[in-house]
Amino acid sequence: MLQMGFTTSRDLLRNLRNENDTTQANTTDIPRPPSQENKIVEIVVPIVVILVLILIGVVVFLLCVVRKKRQTEGTYRPSAEEHTGTRSGEAPNTIKLPKEERLI
Repeated sequence: MLQMGFTTSRDLLRNLRNENDTTQANTTDIPRPPSQENKIVEIVVPIVVILVLILIGVVVFLLCVVRKKRQTEGTYRPSAEEHTGTRSGEAPNTIKLPKEERLI
């Protein structure tokens, strides 16, 4: 079993099996009722997991709604345009009309 002070894994497994066989034969398993703490954990953990999943779903839904609103609606800030001077009186891509003909 032992060779030069080293124990192989096969020998360790064999020893563990022999110890388990003797302890199981000497003891009787009496089923114990689950403790109160285990019952609470079994109830609280699924509820918390479900609430977290619902919260994640609501946050994702709100992010989608906000993004869609930003795409379709903008904000009008005339004071920013006054300071930068970006707004002009006429649209930049319009065709200029010829002068109106008048009678002499």
